[in-house]
Amino acid sequence: MTPEQAKQLSPNMDMISTTFLSHFAQMCGTSKQRFETDTAIPFDGSWFFEPSTEYNPYMAWSAMGICMTGYKNLPSNNYRYIQKTFKNLGCQDIDITSYYHLNVENRIGFTHNVDQVSYAFGHRKIRSNDGQEQELLIMMLRGTSDTAEWLSNSEVADSICDGDFSKLQYHEGFYLTASKAFRDLKTYVEAHNVDMSQAKLWVIGHSRGAAVANMLAAIIDEDTTLGVTQDRFYAYTFSASRVTLRKDYNAAQFSNIFNVLNPEDYIPRLPPYGWGTRRFGTDLYLPSIATRYADYRTYLDDFLTIFKQWTHTDFPAFHGNAQTNMLEGILYDLCPDAAHMYQHKRFSHAGTLTFAQYFTLFTDLAAVQGREQALEATKFAKYGMGTFKQFLDYFIHNEILGHTASGAHQEEGYLLKLALICKYNIDIEQGATPDVTCLTINGPADVTVHDADGKTVASIVKGKIDTKLYDSQNFIAMYVNDDTQAVSVWVPNEGNYTVTFHAHDKADFTVTESALDPEGHVLSRTVFHNVPLEKNKDAQWNDVRATLQGETVDAADLNALNVTVKIQGKGKLHEDEAFESYYEPGAHSMPIPVPNVICDARGHLAATKGDTVAVHAHHGAHSQFIGWYTPDAKPGQDAPLSRKETYVFAPEQSCELEAWFERR
Repeated sequence: MTPEQAKQLSPNMDMISTTFLSHFAQMCGTSKQRFETDTAIPFDGSWFFEPSTEYNPYMAWSAMGICMTGYKNLPSNNYRYIQKTFKNLGCQDIDITSYYHLNVENRIGFTHNVDQVSYAFGHRKIRSNDGQEQELLIMMLRGTSDTAEWLSNSEVADSICDGDFSKLQYHEGFYLTASKAFRDLKTYVEAHNVDMSQAKLWVIGHSRGAAVANMLAAIIDEDTTLGVTQDRFYAYTFSASRVTLRKDYNAAQFSNIFNVLNPEDYIPRLPPYGWGTRRFGTDLYLPSIATRYADYRTYLDDFLTIFKQWTHTDFPAFHGNAQTNMLEGILYDLCPDAAHMYQHKRFSHAGTLTFAQYFTLFTDLAAVQGREQALEATKFAKYGMGTFKQFLDYFIHNEILGHTASGAHQEEGYLLKLALICKYNIDIEQGATPDVTCLTINGPADVTVHDADGKTVASIVKGKIDTKLYDSQNFIAMYVNDDTQAVSVWVPNEGNYTVTFHAHDKADFTVTESALDPEGHVLSRTVFHNVPLEKNKDAQWNDVRATLQGETVDAADLNALNVTVKIQGKGKLHEDEAFESYYEPGAHSMPIPVPNVICDARGHLAATKGDTVAVHAHHGAHSQFIGWYTPDAKPGQDAPLSRKETYVFAPEQSCELEAWFERR
């Protein structure tokens, strides 16, 4: 339902005062302190007499507000934020005992609590608009604290020891934690004599708490032992990672689970979509400049003002989801499935590692130790030289040197957007349908976009975005692919916008017009080949387009073009070396056993016709790269496709390339 419809159903809605502790400015390095902020969240017991399978935006706002106060509760502050919220909600038998050993002031909890999460319980009476009374049990699952809980986030399939990853159904870290949470929920119910055959249940969570809440909600929907039925069970999650490979993730039995996501947030993109990983229930997307431009612009000014009031720092915006789309693509290229994640040995200048080992080290250092010693995380940069470079670059630029990734995920941002969505009656159930067209040009050309008033809203000249436009009104999303130099702008479908190309060299230009979903998948595309642009002359795209016949890509071919890579080598290797190597099934131990790989290569998966892609080769001290070849070519006799380690081209169909190396 829309916010206006939800409001009409809640004539007796109250605003509940609460307080949260914002650490965002401290995390970004703009302040040495944290800031307490008072706010209010809506609540109406009558919500829980409406169908649990119908999304309520005010309930989402309230749920995220409760989750917000779940953070930074410590012995030194008497856990006052979450306790105040549950008390002001009118709850009795408030239970936050899991917080006592899962916090950074408990050194044992800091280092050893992995497959666990803190949660708060409480229950209260609620009444419908016609006076019917029932019990409501609230369970809030906290997001990741600065403890070893982070390691559970990287625990995808650690227990599989026979190499048969086909039996993997759930992200193991989240499943193990959710299973424990289910047992603790039952313990609470029994301890306080809550009759779950009659009571309502509300399960909520943000970040790691969202992933665990999503998994927990699915367990409750299928397990009848708790006693609650779907019509009395409401589950809302915010920034949940993907938790399952089950094909029935969105079956009717899970239709009471709602997952609110920011398209620019990388946490919901893990593990990769290409594995078949999903969230249970229904995904709903907050407006982004690159997905729902009109809705995004409606609340942007308020958002920026209030965010600064809350956090005492400016909001670090991505201005689109292209970088996050790229990150997920890189991860999928590195690990097409769980087996590759755990068994494919990869090359880095810090040694041979599988991605599972690399990600665990990365998570431990950058997310756990790095929170205590912020600069310590930068030492991890040595692991970024090699196959993992682009993956790590995202975090160096957007987490360590900048804070755009943190801003996209931050709990303050989610809460504030949900509140403003209600204020401006924005329907995020329409969030998966874009109101912009992604216009991309491949070739040496500049792009400028003007609105109906003639004001410049986008400008990319010689591969550089005019970032001064970010200080103006009504700019649109812009992106330059660092690998291919393809230039993209997201032009709103409503409004009279003029796109101008300026070629600064001769080339075979290709232009694509695409509709992308909030996670970057192509929904539809038209490709224009051999676009006639004259060097050093401006050309308005609408005029040029009228002279061309575009090619509509078949639906079956969208996101289905794969450039796979095979590593080949020549020269005598030492006994402990290999050009390419895999663990034996299930053997993913540390330290990694020999042979060590001395080179590596990465392809490009899930592309669409019209894309220009890049494949990457990496050599170590004991190898050199010879070139890229087709499988039927012979190095030494045939010329390579390219001798550059990064080879950029526009594939017309799926293909395999060979990366050839030689032992020095």
